[in-house]
Amino acid sequence: MSGAEELIDALNGTFGHHAGYRASHAKGFSVRGRFIPASGGGEAQIPLLQSEQQVVARFSVGGGKPAISDKSPTVRGIGLEIGQNAEKWAMALISNPVFFANSAEQFKAFLAARVADPATGAPDPAKVKAFNDANPNTVPHQAYLKSVAPCRCYSAEQYHSGHAYHFGTSEGVLAARILLEPEGGRHGLTDEEKKDLPDDFLYDRLLRELSNRPARWTLKLVVANDADDISDPTVPWDGVHGELILGTVQIELPDDRAESVAKVFDPSHLPEGVAEPHDNVFALRSPAYAVSVARRSS
Repeated sequence: MSGAEELIDALNGTFGHHAGYRASHAKGFSVRGRFIPASGGGEAQIPLLQSEQQVVARFSVGGGKPAISDKSPTVRGIGLEIGQNAEKWAMALISNPVFFANSAEQFKAFLAARVADPATGAPDPAKVKAFNDANPNTVPHQAYLKSVAPCRCYSAEQYHSGHAYHFGTSEGVLAARILLEPEGGRHGLTDEEKKDLPDDFLYDRLLRELSNRPARWTLKLVVANDADDISDPTVPWDGVHGELILGTVQIELPDDRAESVAKVFDPSHLPEGVAEPHDNVFALRSPAYAVSVARRSS
C-alpha cells in the first residue's frame, strides 16, 4: 500500500467512505469568475498574473462527511484555479492560518485520535488529549477553530495557504504564505445565527449575494520575516510581515459544469515565478488527491 493510500484510508477511517465524494472537504460546490491583476502588475514576477484570467473555484466545509453542518467548528476551504490549459495556478486554501499536521505520520495519528467511539458517537476526549500532549505543534490549529466562529458566508472568510511558497521579485527570491482577504472583512456567525440557521445555508447565502454583486478577495502574499518557520505549516507566524498584492479574485456565478464539479485543485500545478514549498506536507498532496479521485466512483 502506498503512503497516499494510507492517508486516504485515515480520512475514510475517521469520516467514512462516501462514494462519489472527496475524502476531504466532501461538502462543497463550484463557482467561477476572474482574476484581475493589481495595478502595475504587482511586485511578484508571475507572468500569468500580469493579465486578466478566468477563475474556477470550489468552496467547501472541512472533513469527509457530505452532510456535515455548515455551522460546524471546522475549517472552510476554497480550491482555486487561476488560468487554464498548461499555464495555470491551482491552490488549496483553508480558513485556518495553519495546518493540523506536519508529516504523514502526524496526519494519520491526528485522525486516528478522532475516530468516533461507537458508544458515544464522538471522539474519545482522553485519546484527543493524549495526542495533543504528544504533539503540541498541532494545538494552534485546534485552538483557532475553538476561538473563531465559523464564517457567516464564504464571501466573509479569509483563506490561507499554510505552506510557504517561494516567489521571484525584483529584490530576489522571498518566502511567503498566500492569503485571500475578503473585500468586506471576515465575519463569523453570531450566537443567534448558530441557533437559528439551518445546517445547509452557505450555498444559498452566497448565491443571494452573487445575485446582487460579485464576491471579491484581495490575493496577497504574506512575506516571511527572519523569525518565521517556512518549513513547518503547523507553526503560526508572529510579528510584523510585509505584504505583496497580486490582484483581485472575483467570484461571479455558480458553476455546475461537469468539468468544474470534478476538478481537482492540486497545488502542485504552479505557474512560472512560483516555486513549491519546502515542507513535509506539500509533497503528500498530489498523490493523495489522485487516490481520492480514483475512489470517488468506487
